Amino acid sequence: MAITTIVMDVYKPGSELKNKVVDISDSFNARVGDDQVRLVIKYVERGIVERMEQEQLTPFMMGWVGQPDEEQKVTAETGIAVSYHGSSEDIIGGGKVQMDLPGNMFPQEGAFYGFFGLENSDGKRVTTNNVFFRVENDNPDMYVDTLPFRTELQKLLDWATAKSKTTFGGISDAWETLKKEIEDALASGNTNIDTYLIRLKSAEERLEQYEKDLAAGKAVSQADLDSTLADFKSNIQSGLDEINDFNESIKNLSVTDVDGGIPDYMMDTLNSAQAGIDKSKFNLIFATDYHYDIGTNYNPDNIDVPDATIREVWESGLRKVLNATSLSNADAIVFNGDNIDQPMVKDVPLEKKMMLKELHDFLLTATSSAEMPAFILKGNHDGNYNHKVAERNLTSVITDKEWSQVYNKVAPDYGEKRNDGANYFYKDFDNKKVRLIGLDTYDLPETTNDDGSMKYNRFNTSGLQQAQLNWLANTALQVPEGTTVVISMHHPIDGTLATDPDATKVINHDVLMQIINDFVAGKSNSVSGKVSDVPVNIEYTFNGAGTIAALLSGHFHTDGNVVKNGINFIQTRCSLGAGDNIIGDKRIKEYIGTPLEDAFDIVTIDTTAKTIDLKRVGAGSEDARYATRHFNY
Repeated sequence: MAITTIVMDVYKPGSELKNKVVDISDSFNARVGDDQVRLVIKYVERGIVERMEQEQLTPFMMGWVGQPDEEQKVTAETGIAVSYHGSSEDIIGGGKVQMDLPGNMFPQEGAFYGFFGLENSDGKRVTTNNVFFRVENDNPDMYVDTLPFRTELQKLLDWATAKSKTTFGGISDAWETLKKEIEDALASGNTNIDTYLIRLKSAEERLEQYEKDLAAGKAVSQADLDSTLADFKSNIQSGLDEINDFNESIKNLSVTDVDGGIPDYMMDTLNSAQAGIDKSKFNLIFATDYHYDIGTNYNPDNIDVPDATIREVWESGLRKVLNATSLSNADAIVFNGDNIDQPMVKDVPLEKKMMLKELHDFLLTATSSAEMPAFILKGNHDGNYNHKVAERNLTSVITDKEWSQVYNKVAPDYGEKRNDGANYFYKDFDNKKVRLIGLDTYDLPETTNDDGSMKYNRFNTSGLQQAQLNWLANTALQVPEGTTVVISMHHPIDGTLATDPDATKVINHDVLMQIINDFVAGKSNSVSGKVSDVPVNIEYTFNGAGTIAALLSGHFHTDGNVVKNGINFIQTRCSLGAGDNIIGDKRIKEYIGTPLEDAFDIVTIDTTAKTIDLKRVGAGSEDARYATRHFNY
């Protein structure tokens, strides 16, 4: 069996090697059952590789291999730290990562698709590359390297341990102590190992000379040995000091080298946004419609740009998450739906697997990189529903249970209140007297038609069921006196920022609107829905008028606002570089690779002045109409 080609993404804006097919048959061949198969991953961004070393990240590979309908899930977790292998001539600052894969990665002939990733010492994982290759049997050109890979650090430790076993006075005891200090320090962070090799080179040469002198019968004075041991300690301590300084600088960071990390051209914008956040007020990062998608060149508007640019637009969704989560002065962040998008593989089972992978990576990236509570809501694109209604059944869509399983596995508990693990929630920020509520506007029965297709296609139908609406009225909106409420949802309430004449496409939105109006008015009521297949009957009492700063939404890829019954309904355009319904093609043709390529808002609520301000980061900040939006409530 031989792996003949592999596609490794180079996460560098504008790189010509992006998605390049690289022939690595000289470095990656295997037969079924072979162990410790050497894989050298080429053209890896140097910054990523250095981060691997610094944080002691462990590489892993996961995917599926085989013929259609006979695929096997395979996983390789090497448990061995990666090493930087120098610069590649093919890309400035590039490098290589080496892994040893077990034989269970190659159980059968067929196509392999999956991903390469990293795991830190706390078990947090993040993927960095997409991997595709062909597995073939009976390849006569076989080469299997079964020697395990040893890192440069391990080589250093082995060398030093060997030196400690010589007859040189107190070096053995001193080294054992120093070795323990080094290992403890490196467990939480590591600088470039080349630094150690350079600093210890002098001590190594002197020790080797002493060995030659002893072998030749020459005497070595204790003064010389003491001097060498002092230099040895000094060089090691210098390295330890550098490690400790490095650890202090990264101790609050998570694994964030997604897609190469935050690009340099975003840093001034993000630093300015971070500095401008008034921490005495409540601040919410509101980000919507990323549409992260793996390896697609989908160009619905036939914009005249290269396929590589289109792919970058979709794939950069994961990287742009880091822009929003970097603003740690905020109190919370909401990713408001349409976080991921449907892959264009024309294979329904594969499509779902890839979407679950996208969902996992989006959730993991958002929650592991955020230094504040991070919440992710559903949009109409997040569940693998689409226009092809007949193809959508319970095995092809991402069900509520599957969504919940991925969410619960990845996202931490921020102390929010949920209804039996549902995607809707509320979270109190007592010190700011604010309650943040997130709603699931694609909460519809997972029932099927006679032909097995989904009765409610969440791609083009928004709705809320009895359980969520009852929870909203009788739990989430039962707030302590003096609390200001802000509500986030993907689809705006029907009749506010958009109106659908077909009530079967916006199910129970009228009930939702009635609950909101009654909360603000402080009224009791009994309300019922109009769609018999999604029945709602709710009774509730609000004692005293409630306060809502705004209802925030996305979905339509545009900025807008309207006031209904004294309530602010505010909409924000998409983070996605395509489909901008305000500036259209300009978003792709001019903004990609600039500080305007992203778009999200810093929402600031002043509960004393009763104002809400939205400051745009990215597209819209260049336009006075959207750069800052101010509302009273």
